[in-house]
Amino acid sequence: MNNTKVKTDEKKGKAIRKYIAAAMVLVLGVALFLNWFLNSQSVSASLKKQRTTAEESLGQAQYVSATTAKNDYFNESKLKREKLRDNTMKELNAVIDNEKATSDEKKAAVETYSKLSERASLENDIETLILAKGISECMVVLGDKSCEVIVPEKQLNETLALQIKEIVANKANVKGENISVSPLK
Repeated sequence: MNNTKVKTDEKKGKAIRKYIAAAMVLVLGVALFLNWFLNSQSVSASLKKQRTTAEESLGQAQYVSATTAKNDYFNESKLKREKLRDNTMKELNAVIDNEKATSDEKKAAVETYSKLSERASLENDIETLILAKGISECMVVLGDKSCEVIVPEKQLNETLALQIKEIVANKANVKGENISVSPLK
């Protein structure tokens, strides 16, 4: 009878560990989505703020302030993206290094870590290829099945937009209708 109870307890323990692993995967997925969503929201908010600032400073030294604002936008956005990504990576490393974590939890954390690293590498590669086309600055935000590319408005034209979409489609395997090329005003 004790043998049956031990086996039942082991089965319950395994089931609980599976639920915990599933919950961890769900939490990590939500964290990645929030990372992407907040980053894209900050992009929209930053664009709106820059439009308002540009309208308020009409008549001032536009060339210098516009160039500085654009550089600040790209630098700040990339810095925010890296900080969010670094924090997520630290959380994943904590799960991977946790002795109390189950093998399923560690496996899920390793898979998520790998996907996040791959996404970061793809974003960097795409940005490098776009810059090679003569664009002074760009920002690539890669989602699971979509991609947003932001470039300075004065440098964007139809031909370049098509070239950017081709780069993203080839490099990240994203369909053309899911690729957005946005000008930064």
